[in-house]
Amino acid sequence: PRPEPGPYQCLCRHLACATCTGTDLKHIHDGLPWKQTYPGLLGHESIGEVIAVGGKVTSYRIGDWVLRPAAAYPGESLGGYTSMWGGFAEYGLVTDVAALKAADPAAVANNYTRFQLPVPRDLGVSPADWTMIITLKETASYASSLGVRLNSRVAVLGAGSVGIAMMRFAKVFGATPLLAVARRDEPLAYAREVVGADAVVNAAREDVVARLRELSGGAGLDLIIDTSGDPELVVRCLPALAESGKAAGYATYPRGDTLAQHVPAAQLATGRTGEDAAHEYMIDAVRLGLVRLRDYYTEAMPFARLAEGFARLQSKQAMKLVFEMEG
Repeated sequence: PRPEPGPYQCLCRHLACATCTGTDLKHIHDGLPWKQTYPGLLGHESIGEVIAVGGKVTSYRIGDWVLRPAAAYPGESLGGYTSMWGGFAEYGLVTDVAALKAADPAAVANNYTRFQLPVPRDLGVSPADWTMIITLKETASYASSLGVRLNSRVAVLGAGSVGIAMMRFAKVFGATPLLAVARRDEPLAYAREVVGADAVVNAAREDVVARLRELSGGAGLDLIIDTSGDPELVVRCLPALAESGKAAGYATYPRGDTLAQHVPAAQLATGRTGEDAAHEYMIDAVRLGLVRLRDYYTEAMPFARLAEGFARLQSKQAMKLVFEMEG
């Protein structure tokens, strides 16, 4: 059923929603650290156009483009379907938290609403491209929180969609060298040629530690950032750290498993995503050409081809896909 907006909410017509391989596939296969309740509504990298506003909404107007509208908020359900963020749907809701708080400072909105932020329509950016800003905000915040700066020696493990986004902002923030570690040549080539990795290491056939130490000029790495979700690969790379180097895990790991179970506390760093805090920065990054959003997904497809798209993701024939709700 179509979600019904309350007085502080807007109804949005979803324009597009991107896949998040690290979570959507794990939702499908019940592979996330928390328990799933099925059936559920997938998708959190969504964008929608406001088509109706509640009577007490003041921050949005009809025609605005807003990130992360959801058919049902986390912890809620719609028509018997639980929310797995609810972006793969025809319609979704956004909440005007500012108006809600102005009327009642003690009011508590669903935590997901903090990610529901507008994007400008005057930059010539398509809705499909705008969906990429969500992962980019998360990875930029994460790299920044770890202290990546000029001349940081950084290796990113994994060259999927999150990995290349992490690499891009590690490089923007000054990482030198920025090294990409993965097991397939095609995404590694993409990391070097498109995203800006200084060198790549194929973990399937190279001595990873020897190569990382060589590429870091013998000094060892300041940071290893894992986006692969493979604790064994992280452990394998630990000897490439400098004496004060740290490893951090951005990925999700199997249920009951954490990176802290594999990495000594003295070598473990914890980062933060801060997606909402990075919003204006990322819009500026797009405006100034620091990122080209089209570089971060394989293809846009009609929503009717959703099953085909997820099969391509599962078989690694695609890095990341965006599904457009019309066309």
